[in-house]
Amino acid sequence: MENVAGLFSVQNLMQWGGVALPYIVKAVVALLILWIGSKIARWAGGLAEKNLGKAPNVDKTLAKFLGSLVRYAVMAMVAIAAIGQVGVQTASLVAIFGAAGLAIGLALQGTLSNVAAGVMLMLFRPFKIDDYVKIVGEEGVVSDMSIFTTNLTTVDNVEVIIGNGEVWGSTIQNFTSKGIRRVDNNFGIDYEDDINKAFKVITKTASDHPKVLTAPESPWAKVVGLGESSVDIQSRVWTKAEDYWDVMFDLNKAVKEAFDANGISIPYPISVELDKK
Repeated sequence: MENVAGLFSVQNLMQWGGVALPYIVKAVVALLILWIGSKIARWAGGLAEKNLGKAPNVDKTLAKFLGSLVRYAVMAMVAIAAIGQVGVQTASLVAIFGAAGLAIGLALQGTLSNVAAGVMLMLFRPFKIDDYVKIVGEEGVVSDMSIFTTNLTTVDNVEVIIGNGEVWGSTIQNFTSKGIRRVDNNFGIDYEDDINKAFKVITKTASDHPKVLTAPESPWAKVVGLGESSVDIQSRVWTKAEDYWDVMFDLNKAVKEAFDANGISIPYPISVELDKK
């Protein structure tokens, strides 16, 4: 008992306190650095996100992502400063973090390329949500965009998810961005029919459609080919991008009905079987 009491004597406690006090102070200072640094990191990230969000060419998702990067970067510097405060050599620590970052970067090369491409897409904005586009051979409405992927919804309601690396590296066709589109419809008439009459029927039928525009060009019809059994005529009209499919399908039906009413026939191939006897 006397030995135990001696261990916890005032003199020994003072000696231990003298040895431990510098480490305790360093630990407290390191914790203070972490606490204050986390506040600064949160403030810096929020400020970056807020200011970037005000920029007209920066998407909200991109602003949030870059704000997070700022926050993590500040926290990384704060963590290194706190660890250095307790006596760890920060130079070797930075080297370790650099090597770890390189290894992680190589392992996640594809993912990081998607992130980089996502940043570029959100900066340059070749398309936006609800645009009708064709990307990597897939055609549909842009339903969602993130740092990693772009989601399309096809006309038959199938969701297509494409990595941003593929999107950025491919040709992007945006059918919505210009506001209007040209609709091309092809019709065939009999060689015996009056071509000019067919032109008038097609252009009048197109002009009567409420969704067909008169600018940048009025409805147009021309002969584009002479087929084996028909004179091939193409109709071109302009309409709003969102009305493209309605106008295309409506004109196919309306022109056929107008041809019937005006005695213009649409020929079809006829096959003749010869008796080999």
